[in-house]
Amino acid sequence: MYQPSFFDDTEQSLFNKSIELIRSFESIALKRNPLGYVVGYSGGKDSDVLVDLFRKSGVKFIVIHNHTTLDAPETVYYVRKKFAEWEAAGIKCKIFYPDKSFWALCLQKKMLPSRIARFCCSELKERDIAELRFATHSFGVRKAESVRRSLHRDSIELRNRKDYSDIQRFHFDNGEQVKQTDACYTKNYHIINPLAYWTDNYLWHYIESEKIEINPLYKQGFCRVGCIGCPLASKHRIEEFERYPKYKALYIKLCDKIMRERKAQGLPNKYGFKTGEEYFNWWLYEELPQGESLFDVEDE
Repeated sequence: MYQPSFFDDTEQSLFNKSIELIRSFESIALKRNPLGYVVGYSGGKDSDVLVDLFRKSGVKFIVIHNHTTLDAPETVYYVRKKFAEWEAAGIKCKIFYPDKSFWALCLQKKMLPSRIARFCCSELKERDIAELRFATHSFGVRKAESVRRSLHRDSIELRNRKDYSDIQRFHFDNGEQVKQTDACYTKNYHIINPLAYWTDNYLWHYIESEKIEINPLYKQGFCRVGCIGCPLASKHRIEEFERYPKYKALYIKLCDKIMRERKAQGLPNKYGFKTGEEYFNWWLYEELPQGESLFDVEDE
């Protein structure tokens, strides 16, 4: 049984707003899919807080994890551990594996992902699961995480297109207004983000106050626990490859294959890389100018 904490002091607390948001859209989530909400879980701290909110809300939900083939070993083990615990507590959980690994995907594209060409995200992290396609999804997205998210994400999101080009965003205070339209029932994508307005300090305070277990990598100095080598991780990638040299070796091996494929097919080599290691080092240490394509060709 949940015991009240300081997060329940006022009706206007972010905690209460988040719980209210989750509960208020449960009936819609159940009509879109009998499993209820589909809660995305990455193994990061935001995901752990998100699942905790859903457990305390008392609504029906399933927790899913998209295995990217590029997570740290600690994260893979942690996700399995949490899913085993939650399933023992009666919470339905499921791990989905991609049809094509990150390595196979990059070889198909004949390039590594970049900040402006993150093809891996849509294929590995954000891919549609047929049985859950029309469900109401929930993610641990927070506007405080980045400028882009502060501008383009919100507590309630509705859209028909996978690429977000037609997204409609709403503050969680507008929940009743949104429910009065039929958009929640007809849009292809209905997303609820209870943590959208949580700041970093509020999130960490909640984790400490509620004694939320989080990925052990955070206690080892990691500020993020996403895919190893993600272009959005900036210089943190260098630390990751120092900690996981086998992943670095796999990346260099992949780059060798990419360069051989490009040469065999007569594709451009804009920077004149002679080896895969040259390509990898450029990708890891250099900044790609905004809007510039590495090889002057469109992704396949």
